Amino acid sequence: MTDKFKGINQRMLVLKGGSPAIHKLGDIGREEDDFIDIFGEIGDKYIGSFCEGYGFIGVQFNKKDCRSLTKEEIDDKNHRYFSINGVPRYKINIDREGYYLLNGEKIECDDEVWAEEFK
Repeated sequence: MTDKFKGINQRMLVLKGGSPAIHKLGDIGREEDDFIDIFGEIGDKYIGSFCEGYGFIGVQFNKKDCRSLTKEEIDDKNHRYFSINGVPRYKINIDREGYYLLNGEKIECDDEVWAEEFK
């Protein structure tokens, strides 16, 4: 039986440098540690995207290659704004476990939207 996509609360993690990041176009992993946004999981893989870059979504990251953010990284991220094309959209707010917060609540993923993508 194949593992199925499961939506999880949106979270920021760090992908360890040199680890694979599998997209439909191939391995788009990075040499250095980099921040990733996670919104789902399938078996031993997280599903998400890099926080910065070309905007590839639906990237698969091995759970063993990811780590939680340090206190210093969380403090730094909580003083930044998310922007598109240089236009600020909202202030980043993550808790001590790296989960994104909106009005004090964790942001949930819509299973139905992504389950079709990962059949």
